[in-house]
Amino acid sequence: MLGIQRPHIKARILPRLTVSFTKDCHLSQQVRSTRNRPIDTSSSHYFNYTSGRWLINEAHQLQTRHVNFNVPALQRIAGQLMESRYVQMNKIPEGLFNKVFSLQIENGKKILARLPNPNAGHAHYVVASKVATLDFLRTVLKIPVPRVISCSSSPEVNPVGAEYILMERVEDQQLSDVWDDISEAQRFGLGPTTQRSFWGDQERGLEMDKEETAQKYFAAIAKREISRIQTAHGRSSSVTAPVGNTRRRRDAHIQLLEQYLTVLPYILPREEILTPVLLHSDLHHHNIFVDPSNPTKISSIIDWQTVHTAPLFMQARFPSIFNCDDIYPWGAVQPKLPEDFETLSAAEKRQAEDQLDRLRLKKFYELASRKFNPALIDAMDKMRDDSDPTTFLFHIVERSSEDGPMPLKELLIQVFEQWARIMERRGSTEPCPISFSRTEIEESRQQVGAWAAAFGEYDGLRAELLGDEGWVSHDDYEEARSRWEKNKATLESLRERLETLL
Repeated sequence: MLGIQRPHIKARILPRLTVSFTKDCHLSQQVRSTRNRPIDTSSSHYFNYTSGRWLINEAHQLQTRHVNFNVPALQRIAGQLMESRYVQMNKIPEGLFNKVFSLQIENGKKILARLPNPNAGHAHYVVASKVATLDFLRTVLKIPVPRVISCSSSPEVNPVGAEYILMERVEDQQLSDVWDDISEAQRFGLGPTTQRSFWGDQERGLEMDKEETAQKYFAAIAKREISRIQTAHGRSSSVTAPVGNTRRRRDAHIQLLEQYLTVLPYILPREEILTPVLLHSDLHHHNIFVDPSNPTKISSIIDWQTVHTAPLFMQARFPSIFNCDDIYPWGAVQPKLPEDFETLSAAEKRQAEDQLDRLRLKKFYELASRKFNPALIDAMDKMRDDSDPTTFLFHIVERSSEDGPMPLKELLIQVFEQWARIMERRGSTEPCPISFSRTEIEESRQQVGAWAAAFGEYDGLRAELLGDEGWVSHDDYEEARSRWEKNKATLESLRERLETLL
């Protein structure tokens, strides 16, 4: 995990960001004459999403990833920054939330342009937040991240006609290119380096009311989910789990979230794991660049767009590079080869050895964190406490409008049943402010059991057919489309069954 104890990050660097935007607007004035030129339709591949297909809702998915902008204006701004009148522009295979282009001049120097898609969120804040975060990481924490050269979050006044960021292009190797070639010791060397650089004591003096801030943060999430339930009930489809379309069901769901808001002030975790931290949530091999001559030396870390501050116990997890789906022995237990290793075939032995390598790296990160970053492990231990239903409640609420009322109701019932022990752990004797009758609890448990079994069957098939929102590569589209057409009636039938159980 990459975490930083840094409260009020954006507030502290907005003045610096404002100066940067003012400077860039001045540059934009110099090329304003290109703003109103007709869009070059021959460059439409620049504006459209071109890196894959969708099996469902494709027109909508493409629309939310379409960005019109003035290509010559963007090239001209890049040329002025690099002191060149010629700029070659190439589109880089895109992710799901941004257009990314490589801009190169005659001498080979390159920079990157990033333009957020509509589905990335409020484009002004997407750009402002990313620039502010990168500036903070680079100038205050001395973390190796790409340097922002120019940016604008105001398409109505810049000649490009869209929000954009121009930033340096990292030329070192991605860690994924050398991962298989470096030794086990070198891989181990990566863990503490990134960890220590992302955690520090420099800002411990920045005091804030953690409890009040955390309570407001979690309350805002619940209120957001209430709003989604009130406004999004008509948008369900065969590929989303039913959450209850009738007014009665929506009202019942909202009532559960209001019960959560009632107990929230009493169930907040202890202050130590409420500390706000900054987490890079997608720290995998492709987002880490290393020195080709010394692959244990990180030269840059990219993809910070969705990084945000949140309480430590909500962020605490293994970074993607060390995480794996294998069964993991937590604590002071070393991973081992299976007892029947010698009886396995050659291929099975290779699989077992590969699994052991993954688990040993993960274990090393855990043990290094216990020494250098005990707050992280303390928070992860909290999340592993199956005896405390509040551990999961905060995470369940985050997705309640998508997952429906069943998981939320079950956890609220558990909070009610275990209230005395929950309060004892917090040194309180407050009475429980919510209640459920014995009959209501019994009926709910029967309903939840049937719903969970049906949901598992439905969600398993949905994931197998559609993965993440139905996206597939161009090469796999025809085969995936055929599989979807053969099975979509079955998926719809499973969904209708779920609907009856709500």
